Amino acid sequence: MSATQRALLLAGLVLLAYANSLQGSFHYDDFHSLLNNPHLRRLGEIPRFFADPGSFSADPEKAMYRPVLLVSYALNYAAGQYGPLGYHLVNRALHLGCALLVWRVGLQAGANPTGAWAAALLFGLHPLATEPVNYISSRSESLAALWYLASLSLFLGRWPGWALLCFGLGLGSKEMAITLPAALWLAEQALGRNRGAWREHLPFWGLGLAYVVLLWSFGLVGGGGGADPGPRDLWAQFWTQAKAGAYYLKLVAMPVGLNVEHAFSEAAGPGHPAVGLALLLLGSLVWLAWRSRRQAGVLWLALALLALLPAVVVPLNVLVNEHRLYLSLAFLAVAVGRSWDPLRRYQGYGVVLVVLCAALVVQRNREWRDELSLWGSAAQHSPAMPRVHAHLGEALRRMGDLEGAQREYETTLRLDPRHRAARTNLGNLHYERAQTQSDTAAARREYALAAAEYEQVIQLDPDYREALNNLGSIYLVLGRTAEASQVYQRVVALSPNFPEAHYNLGLALVRQGRYPEAVAAYQQALRLHPDAETWCSLGEVRLLQGQEAQRQGAPDGGRQQWQEAIACYQQALALDPANTRAATRLRQLGGGR
Repeated sequence: MSATQRALLLAGLVLLAYANSLQGSFHYDDFHSLLNNPHLRRLGEIPRFFADPGSFSADPEKAMYRPVLLVSYALNYAAGQYGPLGYHLVNRALHLGCALLVWRVGLQAGANPTGAWAAALLFGLHPLATEPVNYISSRSESLAALWYLASLSLFLGRWPGWALLCFGLGLGSKEMAITLPAALWLAEQALGRNRGAWREHLPFWGLGLAYVVLLWSFGLVGGGGGADPGPRDLWAQFWTQAKAGAYYLKLVAMPVGLNVEHAFSEAAGPGHPAVGLALLLLGSLVWLAWRSRRQAGVLWLALALLALLPAVVVPLNVLVNEHRLYLSLAFLAVAVGRSWDPLRRYQGYGVVLVVLCAALVVQRNREWRDELSLWGSAAQHSPAMPRVHAHLGEALRRMGDLEGAQREYETTLRLDPRHRAARTNLGNLHYERAQTQSDTAAARREYALAAAEYEQVIQLDPDYREALNNLGSIYLVLGRTAEASQVYQRVVALSPNFPEAHYNLGLALVRQGRYPEAVAAYQQALRLHPDAETWCSLGEVRLLQGQEAQRQGAPDGGRQQWQEAIACYQQALALDPANTRAATRLRQLGGGR
């Protein structure tokens, strides 16, 4: 079989395995980093991606420096706005590109053509890759891996300049690319290139150091600028990740029961039996590797460990995650490809393995179809994890199953009474029920229950945006407009890129008769997120300003404000031609005549 035929077969098998997931939806982090992120909606914002980590998300507290990833999102949006298909196609293309690079690196590592191709196929169809392929926000992993593998391949092929460029693109995709300089040295050792050409390696170490300094200047590492110290201390991180190492080996060897939230707990010390057994297992593997250190294949296994190092060293909120194994899986596949000759006698078992992997991929794709299927599956696999039930409750609420949603939120709070999102969402349920009540007293009871939940959250976290914003909405409904205005101003100060807060502040200011301030709030909301309803609300304020000008005897009788109102309603119809509110107002105003 020729190389072209192998490439086509590889592409066909990988794309076929993922064909049943092209209609998948967006998921949890996609909402703040993509769907609600106003910075992605204009290509003119691209230079800002390289200078402002806050452009990564609609939430300033979730700032990250990943400009190359944001460029890919912005191009996706320019091509098809928020149609999921385009984003899924790009994710699949990136995964296929990584598989082809695994094939290329396998050949450079000394694998024979069949072994290198088998490595690419194993990587392309391994079920652990389903999260980076199906989860749009996990594109950061596959995009960084693509540039990482490309840089390694170019460096081994004696193209150091292009390799350095790819390293820079990898760093701009995700922080995990920082290990590349060490990977280049290990790969050269594996290939017996011991001539110590430090001049070729030095630019990579220099670029890596410059990148760390840049992150420090943004306050994203090392405590600079008030960076978050992390969810646990370094010793707890060490024991936890020791246990995680053994768990990751299990996932690679037996990729069954995969889900978005694994039932995995933090380890405070070495006394726990699971930590002790994990240390024994990992220590045995290190000893075996040391005994076999003169074999080049062991160094390719070391590259797999190196790729996982950032997630091991840096304490992260989620203890274990499938997508963190993506690049490590690529190097494990290369190591398998190099060992193809002694494995050839088991080719029949290899075919069975490929079929099983493809079947598991297809099955896992179904779970990524939407939020309900994703978190419903996670709840079956990890019933004791609070975050699972919180997200499942939100998925049920969006479907209109309020009783089911309340049950999941209450389960979350039984598991973790301090869970902010679950308590806030429980308040949201009471708020929604209050809006559907025909009895005023019953509605007020529901509003009181909602407010109690929000206030409890704010006691735990005074700056929690969602609870503050929703508490302001209750104050507004109950006629406590001054208090609502104060709460919304606080939300705007905390999250200046949150359009809903500016819009709500505008509503409160209108009710207080503070029209110029309301206009400014609506205009800021529109700058962040052009929306027909916001244009209509701005039009209403302009009409009120016109009436006020007329009462005060303005020379033009308020005509200027009315013309501005007409322009607002026209903008609303341009965004939403079916908007009856704007159409009705335009008829009343004579359509601008």
